[in-house]
Amino acid sequence: MLRGFFGRRSRSAWVRLTYLCVITIIFLFASSQFKSTATHARFVPEPAQPVHAIAVAADPRLRPNPESLNFNQDGIDQPDPARVDSPDVPQHQNAQWVTRKILQQQRTSKKPFENVVINGEKYPKLTPDGKFIPQRRIIHLDLKGAAYKPDYFEELFAFFNRLQATGILLEWEDMFPFKGRLSSAVNKNAYSMETVERILKAAQKHHLQIIPLVQTMGHLEWILKLEQFAHLREDSRFPQVICFSDDDAWDLIKEMIEDVAEVHKKFGMPYFHIGADEAFQIGICNASVARIQKEFSRERLMLWHIARTARFVKEKYPETQVLAWHDMMTSAMESDIEDYKLTELVQPVLWNYAEDLDIYLPRSTWMILRNFGSVWGSSAWKGADGPARYSTNANHYVKNHESWIKQFTMVYKDFNVIEGLIMTGWSRYDHFAVLAETIPVALPTLAISMETMLEGRPLLGNHPITFELLQCSPPLDLGYVASGCRFPGSRIYELINDMYQKQMQLRTYRQDDYEVNGWLSRVADEYTVSSHWYIDKIEQMIEMHAVPLERIAEDLRFEMDKIFYKDTIDEFLFTYLGEDLEWLNKKRETIKKVSNAKAFPKRPFVESAKSIGTQCS
Repeated sequence: MLRGFFGRRSRSAWVRLTYLCVITIIFLFASSQFKSTATHARFVPEPAQPVHAIAVAADPRLRPNPESLNFNQDGIDQPDPARVDSPDVPQHQNAQWVTRKILQQQRTSKKPFENVVINGEKYPKLTPDGKFIPQRRIIHLDLKGAAYKPDYFEELFAFFNRLQATGILLEWEDMFPFKGRLSSAVNKNAYSMETVERILKAAQKHHLQIIPLVQTMGHLEWILKLEQFAHLREDSRFPQVICFSDDDAWDLIKEMIEDVAEVHKKFGMPYFHIGADEAFQIGICNASVARIQKEFSRERLMLWHIARTARFVKEKYPETQVLAWHDMMTSAMESDIEDYKLTELVQPVLWNYAEDLDIYLPRSTWMILRNFGSVWGSSAWKGADGPARYSTNANHYVKNHESWIKQFTMVYKDFNVIEGLIMTGWSRYDHFAVLAETIPVALPTLAISMETMLEGRPLLGNHPITFELLQCSPPLDLGYVASGCRFPGSRIYELINDMYQKQMQLRTYRQDDYEVNGWLSRVADEYTVSSHWYIDKIEQMIEMHAVPLERIAEDLRFEMDKIFYKDTIDEFLFTYLGEDLEWLNKKRETIKKVSNAKAFPKRPFVESAKSIGTQCS
């Protein structure tokens, strides 16, 4: 081709010259691109790892094998001399390069976590098919509703130990005997300090790591609902979030932390949970509005408070790691998280209680927090299936734990350590909500969920460890119960689920039965008019529904009194059984009045109806 080009042809010299120029330009362009690519490659820095140098320094489990470092004659580790001398690496990057290289070695070597040990076991703990098993399994006890009598804790902790739980997260709320001005807000049934120490000693006896939880931003209704503290609300209308920018509020937060921490540290306090979730009102009170001028946004204002709270805990208790719920942090920018050094101060606890976490806790959420060296997960075993769920619904929670296995397995390589799983057991959705499941109702669910996590896979209804522990096979479906189970409060578990089934039967009867709706309606209640023939038949059905529920109410009072305070029993029965018993007793009264009637008025006897809104104006 070239020979033909340069040979004698009937083309002008200008044409040949043009072709030559084009070929030269193409050759020079290709050569420059190749050279540019090769040169640029030398200047690309190694990817930043999702952990900072401070994480390595603070956690001895993450320090590399000394043999993998390059030490000088003074015993100080330094970058590879060849790399230091390279003109491609600025001198100020050398220290950062050492840390990144250490972490890269951990991530890319055949044994990336070989120096991490949790509870005497090498991390990570995996099933034969590579599923992640959390080595810390912390059971959350929420005492803001249906708090237990002190004696029950001993039984509970022994049960947790048999479940292979490794610790407890204690959320005292108003059951803690706070001192000073906080003493006016505590529950009338609050434990004494002597009882608190007895509870902590019992947990220690059963080899359970103890983590206190004190809310420090939101969920402070127990304090802010009172007139004495109403001026400390972030929003004067909502007693949920404290105006944490206010000096008086900050002093109150510190008092709460210190009161709880001072007793907990006697029994070991490796972790302290500062809450910090679901703060729905931010930047409203005067102090917060003023502070935003310095922090520039509500998100940064929250981070500022979380950071100073964590710093306060760590300065007071240097051996303690600080935990915080993740949801307020993920609403912020990663650069803001770095600005407040949160990666050095807290370990985020990612929580979600849905059945499919791929939807509600996507990988993108984890990646927002990838610069934290250590993170936790948080599932649920009760109190997260609707605020008024009082019967057992194991299926929902088991699916949540199955989904957590999938989550952990997906992300554990992205972090230095997945510290563990906190299995939450909420008593109320918040301080003002009704009671959710009481603890005996949910203990079979907890057992099945724990077995699922330990096995690292769905068990498809086959739970041999749970069966051995409970001496029964609890069903997964809503409201169904196994009889003969043996665990703390098992009789309450049976009674409440039996109550649920009978209430469902009663509601079906009330809605669908043509006789009770036709001849024992509101009209019969109000005007004592009905057919004796049908009333006699209906009476049998009313008694068939009323007698078992009354017996259950009586038995529940007796059994619940062994575990709960009287106000909890009264609240539970009033909330969940009171309306049905009132309806049944109302029908009994109507039946009695109609049965005693010898004659009835002629129509229209509803002419003077007292019901509001029956007549048009």
